[in-house]
Amino acid sequence: MNTHNTISIQNQKSGYKAHNLPHYFDSEKPVFITYRLKFTLPGRIMDRFAKRKQEWLDDQANASPQDKQNTHNKKDGLHFAWFDELLGKADDIPQVLHEKDITDIIASSFQHFNELRYKLLAYCIMPNHVHVLFLPINCADGSVFPVSRIIYSWKRYSANQINRILKRKGALWQQESYDHVVRTEAEMMNVVNYIIQNPVKAGLVDSWQQWPGTWVHDFVAGGCRSSAEGGK
Repeated sequence: MNTHNTISIQNQKSGYKAHNLPHYFDSEKPVFITYRLKFTLPGRIMDRFAKRKQEWLDDQANASPQDKQNTHNKKDGLHFAWFDELLGKADDIPQVLHEKDITDIIASSFQHFNELRYKLLAYCIMPNHVHVLFLPINCADGSVFPVSRIIYSWKRYSANQINRILKRKGALWQQESYDHVVRTEAEMMNVVNYIIQNPVKAGLVDSWQQWPGTWVHDFVAGGCRSSAEGGK
């Protein structure tokens, strides 16, 4: 289905409150980034998200203090995953990023500064949002190349090119991005599997290898192929 004319510019608040960049980043710790198209979220999505959060809070009320603390520490990740799932399965919001010419533009933006400003580890370009995992690279002075600048360059380049294709003007991407610092190798593989399984969970393909907007570095590909075949 061609949906090149489905994006409208509207001011609205995101249903998931993302973190504000930048944080304290480390060249030895990968960064997981998610950002989406700018559009007004349907009320039914917001209602389902609010209901799920309330059910989570109700469960917390009956949990032990230790369980409450353990779950609270995972709250941001849980809420992000729920919201991401709703975006992936919604068929009444803009769906354009999976069109080949647009996917190619976004992929090109990721690859352009690869090995110069960061080491790209994995990405998945979904119809209305994008997941990226990368390792920041140190600048000449030893500082980590600013992650906020990396994301800004992706969004600016891709927005200019995609707007030309869509024959439109204005903001293409939601201003906020979700970011998470990956602290262990095991967590990194979990994040990679989460990224590549996004199209499968959304019912778009049967296996992650079938989705043309997915890319995984050879460094991590072997591990994720064996553990992600059956989904997560």
